[in-house]
Amino acid sequence: MALFWACFFAMLMRNSFLDPGIDRLWYHLALRIVFFVGFGACAFALSHAADGLPTPRGRRTMYALVVLFCVIAAASPTVYAALGAPLPLAFDLVAWALSGVGLGCLLFVWMPVVSRMDERSVARCMALSTACGGFLYLVINLLPSYFSIVMLVVCPLVSLGVERVVAHEAEPADEERVPLATSRENAGMSWAFGVIYVVYGIVFGLGAGSVTQLPGDPLLFGGIAAFILAGAFAALAFMKRFAGRMRQIDMLRMVFPFLVVSLVAMALFTGPVYALSNLLLLAAYVFLVVTSMAFEVHTAHKRHAAPLFFVGMSQGVLGAGMAAGFALGLLPAVAGAANYSVLSGVALGLVVVLAAFITFAPQHRPADDEDAATSATSEQEHEQGRWKARCAVVARDAKLSARETEVFYLMAKGRGIEHIQNKLCISSHTVKSHTYNIYRKMGINSREELLDAIEAADPDEA
Repeated sequence: MALFWACFFAMLMRNSFLDPGIDRLWYHLALRIVFFVGFGACAFALSHAADGLPTPRGRRTMYALVVLFCVIAAASPTVYAALGAPLPLAFDLVAWALSGVGLGCLLFVWMPVVSRMDERSVARCMALSTACGGFLYLVINLLPSYFSIVMLVVCPLVSLGVERVVAHEAEPADEERVPLATSRENAGMSWAFGVIYVVYGIVFGLGAGSVTQLPGDPLLFGGIAAFILAGAFAALAFMKRFAGRMRQIDMLRMVFPFLVVSLVAMALFTGPVYALSNLLLLAAYVFLVVTSMAFEVHTAHKRHAAPLFFVGMSQGVLGAGMAAGFALGLLPAVAGAANYSVLSGVALGLVVVLAAFITFAPQHRPADDEDAATSATSEQEHEQGRWKARCAVVARDAKLSARETEVFYLMAKGRGIEHIQNKLCISSHTVKSHTYNIYRKMGINSREELLDAIEAADPDEA
C-alpha cells in the first residue's frame, strides 16, 4: 500500500515531473479537480458493489484501470517530449480523471486484504504504509524526471503484484459477503458525517491547492514528506491510545485545533509561516484519512457491514470535498489574483460553522443510549451462547480432535486461513489440512454447508 500512497501524494501535491511546461496555477488546480472527481466517483461506485465485494469481472476491470494509470503516466511526458509543447487541456483533463479512477481502484484492491486483519494490524498497516508512501514521494521527486516517471509507472504494477501474492492464501469462500442493503442498514452512516467530511475535504483541498503555488524545490518536497510522516505517526499513536474505544467523532474533534491554527496563520501571514501552515493542513489530512480508514474497517466487522461500503462512502465524500476545495482555489487563480489569505478566512469560517454544527447537533440522550446498549449486549451474549452450544454439538457429533475443534470454532466465526494460522501459530498448509479433515468428518464440501450444519444443530443437546 505504500506504493499506492507514493503515487497518490505525487498526484495530490506539488511535483516536479507531472506538469512539464505548465506555469499557470489554474491549470494545476483544474487537473487536480478532475483527479479527485475520478477518485471520488470510483470510491462511490465500488462502495455499492454487490455483497460488499467486487465480482471477478469487476476485479479484472479494476486491474485494467490501474494499468491504464501506468500507461497514462508513461504516455503523457513522452508525448509532451515529442511535441515540444504542453498537451491540449481536454486531453490532460481526461487523463487526470482516469488517473484518479485508476489510483482509486488500486486502493480498493487492497481493502479485502486489509479487512482480514485485526484492529491493531489494520492501524499499523494504514499508518506505516502511509509513512513509507511519504518517504517514497520524496524519493520520486528528488530523482531526475525520467526516473520519476519510471517509478510512477512501476509502483502501481508492483503494488498489484504484491497484493496478489498476499491475497493468494485466501480462498474466495473465506471472504465474507454482505448484501448492500444489509451494509446500508447496519452501517448507521448519517448525513451529518457526510457534511463534516465534505467541509474537511474543502479545507484540505484548499491547503493542497495553496501548496501547488509554492516553488517546487527539494526543501518543499522534504517538508511535504516530513509532515506526511508526522500525520501518519500521530494517527498510529492515536489509534494505539484509543484501541477498542475509538469513535469517529473523536477523530474529527482531534483535527479541529490543527485546522484552526493553520487557517488563522494562512490568513494573517505570508512566506515561510504560510508554507508551514499549509503543510500542517496536509498532516491533518493524513491523520484523518488514516484513522478514518482504520476505524471504518474495524467498525464494519462490528456492525456486520462490508468494509468496502464503509471506506468507499467516506473516501467518496472526502474526495468530493477535495475537488470542491481545489475548485474554490481555482476561482481567484482564473481571475489572475490568487489571494489565498481571503480564501483561508472563508475556510476558517466553514470550520467555525462546522464546530457549532457538531456541538449543537441533536444527539441521543445518554440514558437512552446506555439502555439500548445494555439491551443489545444482553441479547448478543445470549445469542453467542446458543451459537457456541450449537458449535459444541456439531464438533462432538463429528468426533473432531482438539486441534480440529479449535480450527472449527474459528471457521464458524467466519475467520479466513491467514487469521487462523496467526491465531493458532500454525502454517497455512496445516490449516488447510485441518479444514479438509473437518469437512470430511462432517460430510460437507463448503463453508456454507458448515454454517448450515451449525444453524441446524440443537443447542439444548450440548
